[in-house]
Amino acid sequence: MAHSSSLIPPYTILFEDQHLAVLSKSPNLLSQSDISGDPSLVDLLRVHFGRNYVGLVHRLDRNTSGLMVVGKRSKSADRLSAQLISGELERQYHAILLGTFPDQKEQRWEHHLLKNEKTNEVKIVTPSTPGAKSAVLFATPLQSFAHPESGDLVTLTRFRLETGRSHQIRAQALAMNHPLLGDLKYGTSKSRSLFFRTALHSAFLSFLHPMSGEPMKFEERYSFDMIRFFSTSLE
Repeated sequence: MAHSSSLIPPYTILFEDQHLAVLSKSPNLLSQSDISGDPSLVDLLRVHFGRNYVGLVHRLDRNTSGLMVVGKRSKSADRLSAQLISGELERQYHAILLGTFPDQKEQRWEHHLLKNEKTNEVKIVTPSTPGAKSAVLFATPLQSFAHPESGDLVTLTRFRLETGRSHQIRAQALAMNHPLLGDLKYGTSKSRSLFFRTALHSAFLSFLHPMSGEPMKFEERYSFDMIRFFSTSLE
């Protein structure tokens, strides 16, 4: 399954003022530096902003693409983080899952997750498990179609988060027997072979401007590699 992103910029700025920036992150870019030492979005934005401070309000996993908002000053970042906690900052994701659903009605998924800090992996556990945290999201199947190479039925699905747990969508999708395509950590042998990275994209972002209070909305339904690979199937 050939894929090259050498000509794709690591991020694209969609909106920027003196207080914040909204951007689209490409896959295979860390949000924040880790033990790998690879360049991260924060490193790149420090150069772009011309200052050391980058207020990372929320993160996307390395292989997750799509929309993010970043504070350029501590006051704006703090206010955006408060919106994230209160639910005023809304995020929606699009993912391509293995299999199909009986209908296109929104479903509420609730599980309890336990994170292993050493392996950076979460697993589904019982509510009484020490350290377990409730994870709730709403999943809406948007479109089912045949995978262009294997013919397996897959479903483009919208996810709306009620909680923001680490790896929540990926772990819960596996628990529901609909793993994300390309997910090496939370997939099956079949689902892993169907895409070259975790098929998860931050597709919608809305919040109030932290200084003016103006409502702001951004939408980017798919990533460049999803469009390229599933070009005959995605609407």
